[in-house]
Amino acid sequence: MRARSVRLPLLAGVLLAGLLVPMTQPAEAAITPPWCGTPSADAAASLPTGAPGDPAGSFPHIPYYAVGCTLERIAAQSNGRMTVEVIGESALGRPLYGVVINALETKQQRDDYRAWTRVRKQMLEDPAKAQDLVDAAGPRIKTPMVIQGGIHGNEFEGVDAAMELIEKYATTPYGQDPEVDHALDHLVLVFNPIQNPDGRVTGLRPNGNGFDLNRDYLSQTQPETIASIDLQKEWLAPELLDLHGYVAPALIEGTTKPHNPSVEYDLWIKWNQPRVAANVAAMDAAGFETTIPVTEWCSDGDFPSTTTGLCANGRPPGPAEAEGWDDWGPFYTGMYAQQIGLDASTIEMCWTPFDICGGRIGAKNQQVVVVESTMGFVADNRSAMLHDQLEILVRNDTNAPRPECCPAPYDVDNNWMGEYGEGYLIPMGTGQRSEAEANRLVEWLLYNDIEVQKTTRPYTYGDTTYAAGSYVVPLAQPRRGLADTALSIGVDISDRINQLYASPAAWSHGYLWGADVVPVPRGTALPSAVNKVRTPSLLGGGVQGGSADYYALEIDSPTAVRFLNDLVSDGELRPKLALGPVQATTGTLAAGSIVLPAGREARRTLDALAKRTGLEFQPVKAAGVPALDDVDRSPRIAVLTGSLDQSVWSLRNLGFTANPVSTAMLNGTTNPLDSYDVVFNAGTAFPGNTAANATARARLAAFFAAGGGYIGAGTAGAGFLTSGGQVTGLTATARTGGGRSGIVWWDNTGGASSVITGAYPARDTAMMDPPTWLTAVPSTFTVDARLPQSGFFAAGLWAQDTQSASAGGSAIVAHGTNTAGTSRMTVFAMNPLYRADPEREWPMVSAAAYWADK
Repeated sequence: MRARSVRLPLLAGVLLAGLLVPMTQPAEAAITPPWCGTPSADAAASLPTGAPGDPAGSFPHIPYYAVGCTLERIAAQSNGRMTVEVIGESALGRPLYGVVINALETKQQRDDYRAWTRVRKQMLEDPAKAQDLVDAAGPRIKTPMVIQGGIHGNEFEGVDAAMELIEKYATTPYGQDPEVDHALDHLVLVFNPIQNPDGRVTGLRPNGNGFDLNRDYLSQTQPETIASIDLQKEWLAPELLDLHGYVAPALIEGTTKPHNPSVEYDLWIKWNQPRVAANVAAMDAAGFETTIPVTEWCSDGDFPSTTTGLCANGRPPGPAEAEGWDDWGPFYTGMYAQQIGLDASTIEMCWTPFDICGGRIGAKNQQVVVVESTMGFVADNRSAMLHDQLEILVRNDTNAPRPECCPAPYDVDNNWMGEYGEGYLIPMGTGQRSEAEANRLVEWLLYNDIEVQKTTRPYTYGDTTYAAGSYVVPLAQPRRGLADTALSIGVDISDRINQLYASPAAWSHGYLWGADVVPVPRGTALPSAVNKVRTPSLLGGGVQGGSADYYALEIDSPTAVRFLNDLVSDGELRPKLALGPVQATTGTLAAGSIVLPAGREARRTLDALAKRTGLEFQPVKAAGVPALDDVDRSPRIAVLTGSLDQSVWSLRNLGFTANPVSTAMLNGTTNPLDSYDVVFNAGTAFPGNTAANATARARLAAFFAAGGGYIGAGTAGAGFLTSGGQVTGLTATARTGGGRSGIVWWDNTGGASSVITGAYPARDTAMMDPPTWLTAVPSTFTVDARLPQSGFFAAGLWAQDTQSASAGGSAIVAHGTNTAGTSRMTVFAMNPLYRADPEREWPMVSAAAYWADK
């Protein structure tokens, strides 16, 4: 599931009477042992095999090692109806499978599929023409439908349901089952049956890199996400189901407010709710109970009183009240599918209590019932659904004004569709902190089928003229919603919503990645002299001209961090770290820049390396060089965590040696810290003062006494130092609960002299989840960044209350030494490695690591 427990409705009298036992449980699963493939350890294979009282073996879950060969066997038996291919690999290298069931056995099936292919070719090129083709075809057209299972490794039965459905619809002879025939006549069934094989094998929620894949669909960092998106982009289906667990009773996603502003909610709700109603009817007929959040919940994300039928505020549940299962964030599978399709839902099965769930067999059967009833609904409504999917693209293509929304009962506080601007400018040259990161952002846009243009002449907007070659993202294009939700800073929803299902409440690539983005408001003319971009621009880079005693590079982007780590690892040149501003002949570079002696060999080497990245080394005279620290290696970082997680992944992505180090490892027979230079900590408390932790405490104290560095994030990162006796007078607080999170403005109080934040502008943005600030800073520390006194919250959910009153003007980044003066330490109120999202903050972490490794 999306990681939430939902209270059961208080139907104790009915449940105790035993009247809701599911009525449809087959004697055995469709796919059963003996399994093909080479046996290996697998959490799914070791699960209990049925419900209470069922005989052993009544429902064996398919182990991952048998998935591929089982799909091959089914394809071989499908008489050409089914194809299976490897669409990617998991984080740990396990194959991911894409399955397409497309019956072309009758002339009508072939003709109807050809009608869809003609539409598909035009969908993003000329959506109005594609819509005309759909209308002309009428009922004589097929449509795809996507079903995905197992995105969370410990939500098992969705994979088994998908495999059962694949076998049934691939191998049932035509003419034997009218419902199967109906689906085969009118649908192309596209399955991603196991999105997270690493998690299924281990029985854990995340993938092998420690990522919750159902939070990765906007950042798109993981290979499993890319494979899933590739499949979705290929088929552009109007319907997607993502099979999850566990919520009791089974939850069929009709999402509560707030709704993502970039979703055409009037058309989404038009199809979502009738389809959900069809699912509920089918579940009722099968004897399964369901819950639909948008129609049944209150603002506290719970059911109303069973006595009064009212919420705690005295109002009835329903769309005007319901919160807690929203589609605000576009980082879920279903919410990304909303951006590129029409309707999508998470389906949350239940397996306990047995009375309403029917055990694990019941969980699998619930998924089957919902998928098959959705097949019937989409098949019946395929032409109209395709028409409305294309209506979204037509609106987008003309940047049409947002429509009125919505019909009762969704007419109260469910229209979140704000008006769009004209587009976004991604400057190149002046006004762009990192051209390399601008290209990175353009690559993301192009991958997601978002049109990008490039100016051929300078463009003036406001008081600024942007150079020719700057990028333009017009919002008059089919993917305007996805473009806007990725590039805009977001919306402050603090006065409209009590809670979110999950954070973050803002997520902008435009304000959280490493490139600068300029929004262009509606009514302002975009550049007219433009060319359409198919690939990002080639960047020059290298050593800038002019006589020099030294060359210097400002570490202001993830690209620059990777370059530095590669340079240090190569060992041919030995850069030094500037402890103050560098006065280059071209201007001032911030503290934290790297400096190398000039010379013909250095210039040739740096030119060759930097030209591949677009980075520029600036010439510096000897008088412009501040105090320097030696850099003898890329800092090796011990991440205080029990397993691979997103912090480890992000640091490795930047080129650092980084590995998890747990408290158990610190208490082990050998000292893991001997292999590291810096500790990074975003969530681990200092080991408790017990005999069992004496070794860990002593090793940490010795590490800092010997000069080991420290980077801490959040309240835990700050509290670690205080609890460990490393500093006094360091405290932090956070406003937690309800999904509070968002994007904040912060002021670079350290300026160019800060070795941590020097490369940042006077005011910048950061991610807070939850909102956190330092309430006191040790005397041995210097504050690098503070929240402004007021107006610091840019977007998300953070109502200012009594607890938050001290946030304005508070420090959020500080660096210094421990009390003993032996260790260099940096603390961040936010987590700059949060979920691999805020790439804009990664150079701070690098700066802190290099500075700490003295």
